[in-house]
This record gives sequence, structure tokens and C-alpha cells, in this order.
Amino acid sequence: MCKGKQQGAVLFLPVDAKRQDTVARGDFGKWMIGHIDCWFTFAQRLGLGLEKMEEVILVTGFHLTRSWINIAFLGCHPDARVSFGVDVDDADGPEVDIKWRLSPDRKRGAELSRGPYGKVCHSVTRKD
Repeated sequence: MCKGKQQGAVLFLPVDAKRQDTVARGDFGKWMIGHIDCWFTFAQRLGLGLEKMEEVILVTGFHLTRSWINIAFLGCHPDARVSFGVDVDDADGPEVDIKWRLSPDRKRGAELSRGPYGKVCHSVTRKD
């Protein structure tokens, strides 16, 4: 029998990522504090499963990457596990060859998803 929520998550980036954050974090933080009640009520009406205000997260940036895998361990699975591997061939140029190796028989009590694999090109176009 499970006595409490046991949760966890893993994000793995097999190649470098580019990070960008807002320069107005303080302003966003003040705005969120002033409006947290509205956002919490909004999230509850959507049925997102939030139980406490502390579960509302302000996202102030992002990461750009060529490939990724994320794993979520939800609920109470004392023997939860996932096994994976990755081969990365980082040749010169804009392309990287990414090959994920997943072991479906070694996945228990977790959900996973992965981003592009095979020949992956990293190009970001900015409009100024």
C-alpha cells in the first residue's frame, strides 16, 4: 500500500542546448504574486489536478536542443525503472546523428517520450 505520492522526473539532453531567459524576471515574479489567486482558480477550473498554489510554476525562459528524452515517474511504484542509451555522432557541420536505445522490458512505473532522432539539424532563425 502506498502512503504518499512518490514522483520524479528526468530530462536528458544528449547534445548541447541553448538557454534563453527573460531579463524581466523580477517584474514577472511581482506580477505572478499579485495574480496567483486568479491563475490557481483558472488551473483548477481546467481540471489540471493542482491541489496547492505552490504547484503553479512561472516559466521565464526556454532551452533549444536538437534532441531530448524525458521520463516521469508517477504514483507509487517502489520498483519503477527505465533503461535507455544513446549514441551521438557529432560530425562537423549542422547535423548530428542521434540513435536512442530503449529497453521496453526494463520500463516499469514510468512514462517516457523522446525528441527527434536520426539525422537532426540544429538551426534557429530569429526575426529581429
